[in-house]
This record gives sequence, structure tokens and C-alpha cells, in this order.
Amino acid sequence: MHPLNRRSAMLALAATACWPAGFASAGEGARWRPWPATRATPALQLPDLDDQAWSLAQEQGHPVLLNFWASWCEPCRAEMHAFEVLEQQFQARRLKVVAVNFKEGREVVRRFRETQALSLALVRDSYGEAARAWGVRIFPTTFVINPAGHAVHGVEGEVDWGNPATQKKLQGLL
Repeated sequence: MHPLNRRSAMLALAATACWPAGFASAGEGARWRPWPATRATPALQLPDLDDQAWSLAQEQGHPVLLNFWASWCEPCRAEMHAFEVLEQQFQARRLKVVAVNFKEGREVVRRFRETQALSLALVRDSYGEAARAWGVRIFPTTFVINPAGHAVHGVEGEVDWGNPATQKKLQGLL
């Protein structure tokens, strides 16, 4: 196969990998699953865009949405601004949204943040170890972490975080 055709095929495969099977429209194909009661919440410590260490443990005391994403994933990109709005809407509950980038360089993530004018907390999973520890197989995948620091729910696929039904469900989980 010609190198350009191989690259195009790989990009197409990567783009479709972030869409869950049966995805219809925003949020309809997302799969909400309770975190297994017998499974411990993985420890998580990753660098931010300034190479400062961020850890899930430091967020204990308030709820966290932990979103695994990549800039090449269209549904991931579509959720970013909704997360910013969601964090503001749930400010009274001290919700923190942390976007964990999957295996992209610091400058790629920094450019994405700048072009999208994001203020979300962004950290980097440079080698994909965190995604493996959390069992991420689909992008985007988001985990709901309670104020005690324990994962309570996971969502595979794009979610309409501005939808009142989604917000009600999230409020019940927090």
C-alpha cells in the first residue's frame, strides 16, 4: 500500500475509533455504567501543560469529572466547551472538570487549548498508562468521581452535558 494511502487509512480508523458503536446523535449512544464496587479507583498523577504535577488525590473534597480525550477525536472536541459551561453551572457543588489528553505532545495540546479558548484543567497521559489503568477503550470516556475521591460512574462516548436530563443524572451521581 502506498504510504499516503496507509496514512489515510490509519487516520480514518483512528477517527472512527473514538465513536462508540451505534452512535446516533449527541449523547444517545453514550453508555453510562456504574463503577464496579469491587474495583478500586486508580491513583492518578499526571503533568499539566506546564509540567506541574496534578493528582486526583489533591482534588479530594469535591466532585471531579475526569474526561479522557484526544484532539483528533471529533466527539471529544465537541464536548470541551460544554465541560466549561458545566463546571460553571455546578460551581456551587465545587465540580472540577479535568481533561486527560491521550498520548499527544504538550505543544499539540497547548495549541488546541489556545485555538479553542479553553480554561479547563488539562493534563497529559503521554504514554497511555492512565487510560489503561482506568480501562479506557473509547474516546471520549468520562468518569464521575465523588468528593471522597472514589469513581462512581463512567460514560463511554459523547454526551450532551448541557441537556437537562444529563445534568439531573449527573447531579444524582455527585
